[in-house]
Amino acid sequence: MSSEFVLFFGFSVILGYFVFWSCLHLGLRWGFYPKRIREFYDDQWKAHVPLSGGLGFLLIGLLLYLRFRHPALLIALLSGLVGLADDVTKTLRQGHGMKARYKILLLVLVSLCFFSFGYGATRVAWSFIVLLATTSATNFTDGADGLLGSVLVPVFLVLPQSGVTGALLGSLISYLFFNASPARLFMGDTGSLFFGGFLASFMLLRGQEWWLILLCLIGVIEVASVVMQVVYFRLTGGKRIFRMTPIHHHFQKLGWSDPRIVTLFTGMQAVACTLCWVGWNWPW
Repeated sequence: MSSEFVLFFGFSVILGYFVFWSCLHLGLRWGFYPKRIREFYDDQWKAHVPLSGGLGFLLIGLLLYLRFRHPALLIALLSGLVGLADDVTKTLRQGHGMKARYKILLLVLVSLCFFSFGYGATRVAWSFIVLLATTSATNFTDGADGLLGSVLVPVFLVLPQSGVTGALLGSLISYLFFNASPARLFMGDTGSLFFGGFLASFMLLRGQEWWLILLCLIGVIEVASVVMQVVYFRLTGGKRIFRMTPIHHHFQKLGWSDPRIVTLFTGMQAVACTLCWVGWNWPW
């Protein structure tokens, strides 16, 4: 384990605690809550948990970018800003959030940054597809207390060790102090798109984007459950496979607690990440 990874991990855990503590209290003061609460919020107290945690990841990401100038952090920050725009619209008026077509359009604009990395038009178009898929995966996973933060921990443990990955792992640990069940703070779309943007661009820059299927296995399952539900619903005239999607809501409807769901999904993601690590380090 590299000393830089450990140093930035430890520093980020300490800094992150104060950053997310500040985000929590600012969110409470600003009333940064979604105005429209979906029916799966059986615990109505969740309606008053602020979405301001993503601001902490933007701040930490910005500090890291100023230190390392890593291009994946630039994509992560821009993706996080797209998520922030969505979060802000959720706190205004009826709180329906940004329409999907506008979010996709903004991600297209973010993808244009790949031209600055020396990519051609075809590679940039492919990068947009990967970015959209990965941000959707992380966004759909963020729906139970501690879920996305927990499944991302094994991902950052197996990524190549550096100050950037160590600091982002540390920020996740400090965030989970506030997001573990019962959650006091949510990262919102700001945080989920930040991490989706980072993972997509990080693996694209390494030419290893196909490994995202395993690195984001839980997200892939979450997205697949939504697609299956929609297709089956239309083909059968209204029947459903799951009680609710993404699939973690199905387990919530079955009566599973959030910690139980997080334990199962994190364990599955840890196995998938172990397979990634073996694949990268096996002497083929």
